Amino acid sequence: MMSIELKRFSVKEISFLAILAALLVLLSATTMPLMTITLYGLRNMANALFYGFFAMIALMKIRKPGAATLLCMFSATVLLLMSPVMFFNNIISALIAELISLLIFKNYRQEKAMILSAGLIIPITLPMTIVFGMLINRQRFSEIVDQSWLILPIIAGTFLLSFTGAFLGRKIGHELKKAGKLS
Repeated sequence: MMSIELKRFSVKEISFLAILAALLVLLSATTMPLMTITLYGLRNMANALFYGFFAMIALMKIRKPGAATLLCMFSATVLLLMSPVMFFNNIISALIAELISLLIFKNYRQEKAMILSAGLIIPITLPMTIVFGMLINRQRFSEIVDQSWLILPIIAGTFLLSFTGAFLGRKIGHELKKAGKLS
């Protein structure tokens, strides 16, 4: 029988996640000019590198189920001011990414589990964007994916950038651990 070990978060861990979320929001703000472009998936792809990177750093420091979801919840709180869709999209996607990783690996002891979780957060937002667009914005599927010839390159780019961010986060995380800054 599978069991996922749940642990409480300390104030120090929550503070660390909140600081990472603030950095995530600041860096992903550099992609704001792209937010006016309605091409499906472009917004997701633009932020994939940042989310993969910061989620990986968060999981390397705090190897507890829910750490990536808390990170995304803190950053999504700022997004709520702009769009409730982005708020729910980020939180639900992080939750699903963590569940997938934890169902496979059961915990975050292995780096593969952290990479999978961090790398899946933004790619999972892609189908969620369609669902929310159809439900909340009352758009038809064809309206959301109007440039269908670009869908596959954008999905591939989103996965590539997200997992690249996770691997960069892993590399930087190891260097921070060597320096004693990420224990």
